[in-house]
Amino acid sequence: MPCLEARIVAAFKQAMEEGRTDVAEHLLCALETLCPDAMPDSTLAATYLTIGVKRAHRS
Repeated sequence: MPCLEARIVAAFKQAMEEGRTDVAEHLLCALETLCPDAMPDSTLAATYLTIGVKRAHRS
């Protein structure tokens, strides 16, 4: 069974794909609480990069 962190990231990605940024924001807050460090190789840093990539594709 995937860990909680992986499930939150998967739900975050799904919310972004479905255009539910309101839900994605809550999931990001949960991830920030679970993983407070945003070190370069962390799950949180990778998720922040996902947000940047999504915004770049919209431009």
